[in-house]
This record gives sequence, C-alpha cells and structure tokens, in this order.
Amino acid sequence: CTMAVMRPMLARCGRSTAALSGAWPQAQRVVAPLLQRHQVNPKCLQPLPSLGRGFCSLPPHSVLAMPALSPTMAQGNLAEWKVKEGEAVKSGDVIAMVETDKATVDFDVVDDGILAKILVPEGTNDVAVGTPVAVLVEDAEHVAAFKDYKPPSASG
Repeated sequence: CTMAVMRPMLARCGRSTAALSGAWPQAQRVVAPLLQRHQVNPKCLQPLPSLGRGFCSLPPHSVLAMPALSPTMAQGNLAEWKVKEGEAVKSGDVIAMVETDKATVDFDVVDDGILAKILVPEGTNDVAVGTPVAVLVEDAEHVAAFKDYKPPSASG
C-alpha cells in the first residue's frame, strides 16, 4: 500500500498523489471513497508504528466481492470456482459460476492477476452481494502472503 500502489488507483479516479501529501488524516479522507469504490482492504492504509505511516503488512491486492449479476440480485449461491488458488487470470476470464434467483451466471474478473485466496468455498449458498469472495494479487510471489488471510469484518 505504498504510493506506487496508490498512484494507478488515484489516476483512474482523476486524482493525483499530490492529494495525499500533508497530514495523514487529510490523506485518509481523500482515500476512503476510493477504497470503497475499488474494494481495497482498508487495513492496508492503517499506519503501522514500526514502519511509519502508509505502509502495510500485505502485498498489493484486490478483494473481489460477490457481484450483483442481475438488477434484483441481493444474494447468490457460489456454485463453482473455475480457477484455483495460484492460477493466473486475465480481464474477462470467468472465475466462478454464481446461481442467482433466475439463472446460473458467469462471474468474470475485471483485472489481470493471480487468484491468491478463495474466501468463500464453492457450494456456499446465500452469499450476499458485496461479500468478499476472493483475493487477487498482481504477482505470483504474493500468493503465499494470503494463506491465512481473513477479510475485515463488517463490525470492524
């Protein structure tokens, strides 16, 4: 969660790293909406006392959430994973099959990367839209860092 990781995310949102200069509280206010929009683990932007501000213990990653695959979908069943942990994916690849109230639909990935961790096993029913289901990393060497990863709970 260094500036090198934040630059592309900020650029996609029309912001620059200059927006993060200054005090940490102001930087958090700028970054918070981006975290929500891009599904970035908020723990990555918490300063660690031993490392100084803006560093985290996890490599750069994206948490993939259960998508709304139809206008009325509030939850779905994760029927099958098409990709295993450690496998590479490209934008547009189908990574899972999700059963909605009307059909079984492809869950395709938006970014290239490596599937580091499956958080919801296949066969799980009633997974709410927005629930973290997997972790995607950019480099295969980062997969091991997510072996015991658990997403932050909704209660904090």
